[in-house]
Order: sequence, then structure tokens, then C-alpha cells
Amino acid sequence: MRKTLNKAILFKTITIAIMILLMLIPLIFVANIINDRSRYKNEAVFKITDSWGKQVILAAPVLNIPYAYDEITETFQDNRAIQKLTAKTAYAKFAPHDLNVDVKINSQIRYIGIFEVPVFNADITMSGFFETIDMPKRAFAEDAFISLETKELKGISEPVFTWNETPYKFEPGFAGNSLSLAPLLKSGDHYLSYGYNAALNSLNSKIDFKNEGSRFELKFSIKGSESISFVPLAKKNRFHMSSDWVHPSFAGAFLPDEKNITDKGFEALWDINYLSSGVPPRFDKKDLSKTQFQTSFLIPVDNYRNAKRAEKYGILFIALTFIACFVFELANRRPIHPIQYLLVGFAMVIFYTLLISISEFIDFSLAYLLSAVAVISLIAAYAKFGIDKSLSIKNIAIIALALSFLYGYLYILLQLQDMALLYGSIGLFIALAVIMFMTRNINWYEEAVKED
Repeated sequence: MRKTLNKAILFKTITIAIMILLMLIPLIFVANIINDRSRYKNEAVFKITDSWGKQVILAAPVLNIPYAYDEITETFQDNRAIQKLTAKTAYAKFAPHDLNVDVKINSQIRYIGIFEVPVFNADITMSGFFETIDMPKRAFAEDAFISLETKELKGISEPVFTWNETPYKFEPGFAGNSLSLAPLLKSGDHYLSYGYNAALNSLNSKIDFKNEGSRFELKFSIKGSESISFVPLAKKNRFHMSSDWVHPSFAGAFLPDEKNITDKGFEALWDINYLSSGVPPRFDKKDLSKTQFQTSFLIPVDNYRNAKRAEKYGILFIALTFIACFVFELANRRPIHPIQYLLVGFAMVIFYTLLISISEFIDFSLAYLLSAVAVISLIAAYAKFGIDKSLSIKNIAIIALALSFLYGYLYILLQLQDMALLYGSIGLFIALAVIMFMTRNINWYEEAVKED
């Protein structure tokens, strides 16, 4: 007796493998739809933030002391080097000794079309003390000024400023070398790197400077969106922040020493000294980007990000469904046409378009439930009335239960972050074990008697 491969099973296996690969085409279109909708949302977000106020970065207050220095330039004339001495002006920047910052943030949601963007108005009070400084040579103390440096001036109110209890006014300033800071960039749920350095805008206030130690207080409000960042400039920094936003995210060089997040908002406290921040008392041209810390105001569920994560599992879920149909076909000896396989696959692809479109109007979890129920009901009904009308209610229930388990498992994976790979691997192992168990009695060979 000899054994040969069962040609019918081999042909069907190859056909199913080709159909699984073909299903990659509609999944690519789904991925493009998700990317396009996400881009459209980003454009809507930009329109709101551009008119209201963008991400806020603040570095203040900074004491600026202009001073003179000589710059030597060398030119060649008649093969001789000629040196020229030119008087230049530069600005020494000094940090406070103590800095206490109180930030009260009122948040709100702005809409453009179906998209929502969190924006805020921050009331900020800064107070502290400048100690006696080591003056630069050839300094012009009479031209000293305090600068408030920020990424955006669009949404800022007129600051109320006192220096040694004497009020002064801020004006847009072009004197001095503004700080250059890079915003913290985000990818998904994680802050990965800093962007390109960009010079901050500056508001300046002339002061009556006497190098004897001085107290200050600075009050202003500023509009922004998405996040607010601070640079701890002083030797001793204390930041207190409170807001009615219930979904904050903290990132950057320093996380809060204390925080309390409730369903009514949050409070956070930072205590930072200059040894940990690395900001020296004088920092004329030092890059301070990596000393800033950030508080972001997040929308709890990003339906486009979750839909994209779900779509990445699409081909795996279609493959598992096709394999389950193939096992059912072999076990019950009820053939399923390749076109019927493809129709079931297209139904599973439609799940993602339903999910992304419905989730634009309602909660993502509810949109997921409605989309899954619709697709499971469609496939179960098609199995009964389109594939095999003799299927019992019990078999239909088993099909619906298996698909429900599949989509329920996908939902659990979407909720996980660090454990997604572990649970995904365990799920695949269990699925393979079930398939191996269900196919244990299938005869994969044709047997024939060899005559002498």
C-alpha cells in the first residue's frame, strides 16, 4: 500500500492561501482610508490651534544684561594680514535664585465639523528672587531688562509685572538673543524626541537694576492647545499646576513629584533644583531644550489610532476565519466555494470601514460593538442561507460564538499597551492548538493498493 497526497485537499489549501493574499488588497484600501481621515483630522486640529493658540512653551523670567566686547576680524590686502577691532554688544542671561510658579488652567473643547480639539486658557503667576550676580565686564547695567520668552505670543495677555514692588510694563522686544528651544515630539502614546530648535518670541521690560538682590512678581494669562511646557531656570524651582482637565499626560525631563488626578481635574507639583536641571546661573547660549517638562491635554480615545491598530490584525483574523471555514468544510464534508470564502473575507474587511466611520460620531467602544455585531450577524446569516441551508441553529450559534470570541479578543488587544505582544502570542498559540485538535482525524493522504 502506498500513500499519495490528497489532491483535492492540496488544491483547496493552495486556493485558500491565494485568497488570503488577495484580501491584502482591500485591507490596503482600508489602511489608506484611515490615514486619510486621520490627516483630515490633523488639518482640522491645525485650523483651531492656529487661530486659538498652539502648544505653549514658557521660559521666564530672564534677567538680560547687555555688555560690550571686541571682535577681531582679519582680512588680507597686498599679501598682508590686516586686523580690525570692532565693538560689539551681547547679552548675558541670568536665572532667578528662587522661582515659584502657580498655573491655573481652564480647559474647553473646540469643534470643527465632527472633530474636537482640547484648548485651554492658563492663568500664570511667577514670583521669586534674583540674587547678586557676577556682572560681565563692560556691562551696561542701566539697560538691563527682564524677558518673558515663549513660543507663541498670539494668545498672551498683557503681563502685570513688579520689580522690587515697582510696577513695570512689558513690550514686544527684539533686543537680546532669545532662547532657542525645541518642542517635545509625540508618537502614538510616547514622547520620543525633541523637534528642531526654534527661537522663542520675547516680551521685554526695562527695569531699574541695582545689583543688590531683587524680588519680582509676574502675572499673565495665555491661550494654548494640546500642551504647556516650562523650563526650570532658577536654582530652586517650584511649579504648582491645577486644571479641570481629567486626562493629563506628563512628559519631558521631569515628572511631577506629587500629582492627584480625579474626575474633576488634576493637581501636580514639581520641585526642581539647578543641580538636577543642569541650568547654570548664567546661560547665554546654552541649549535648554532637554530641561523642559510638559503637560499634555489628551483626548482619552483616539479612534483613528485604535482603528489603525485593529487594521493591522486584519489579515491574521481573515486567515484564521478562512482556516476555520476550511476545517469546518473538511470535518462536515460540505464544500464551500472560493467565491463564498471571498464574500466572508469582504465582510470582515467592511468591519474596519464601519468601525472608523461610526467611531467619528460615538464612543469608540460602542462603535466597535455595533460594527462587530453587524459583521458577525451578516456572516452567521450568510452561513445559514448562502452557504448551507441545512445548518442547524446550534452550528450557527457556534459560528457566531467563535467570531464573537475573535472580535472580543481583538478589542482586548487594543486596550493593552505593554502586554499586547504577550497576549497576542498566547492567543495565536491557543488558535493553533485548536486547529491542530480539530484536524487530528482528517486523512491528508489518498491510499492506494500496490499490486504485485
